[in-house]
Amino acid sequence: MKYGIYSDIHSNLEALEKVLETMETMGVDRRICLGDAVGYGANPNECVNLIKNVSSVTLLGNHDSVALGRESSENFNFYARKAIEWTKENLDKPSVDFLDKLPYVVDEPPLTFVHASPRSPVDWYYITSFDDAIDAFSFFSEKICFVGHTHIPSIVVMENEQSFWVSETLSHKLQPNQRILVNVGSVGQPRDRIPLASWCLCDTTAMTVEIVRVTYDIPKTQDRMRRLGFAEFLINRLAEGR
Repeated sequence: MKYGIYSDIHSNLEALEKVLETMETMGVDRRICLGDAVGYGANPNECVNLIKNVSSVTLLGNHDSVALGRESSENFNFYARKAIEWTKENLDKPSVDFLDKLPYVVDEPPLTFVHASPRSPVDWYYITSFDDAIDAFSFFSEKICFVGHTHIPSIVVMENEQSFWVSETLSHKLQPNQRILVNVGSVGQPRDRIPLASWCLCDTTAMTVEIVRVTYDIPKTQDRMRRLGFAEFLINRLAEGR
């Protein structure tokens, strides 16, 4: 089966639409959203509705949780906090109802899906270092764990339950003695200095994963954000991939 795993859409409708088009072209059978449908961008309800209609599984992200009022935005930076407050004011009831029912983690053997980290998913730990990644392997038992949250795609391999390395490429064929941790990057706000939407194609028959990058109409997204009074920092970063 071919899975399309995507995360951190952040209300970027143009990026989401292009990612879903690419999944269709590449023959994806099952779409999995790892969360953060909202926050930062200008189309929260449209994105939530589209995700709801096309995804087999959708998880809760930290921005989604704050938008629901489950927790405070005090740990967000100034720009993220302003954007999530706007989002809270503009989310419609169908969006709230959908987000409110989402789980934090889902297992579909041989895959695990979680927004931030399998280590206490409700606490939104960031996997930002090699040591963080090594630690994460202790908290899932499936062959592949998919995460988002950092907006930076990566693949970390564990072999024979004892040796670890970061893949030099953003694709990998799993060997019988390996497990892997895959960060799928971000659809709506990539931060690896590449301003292309990111998602992961996983083939569970071939046991392969591949990070796919997609172009979208960034100026259109920026124009809408500007008309709605979003901060120039959030607008400009889309074209810079940061």
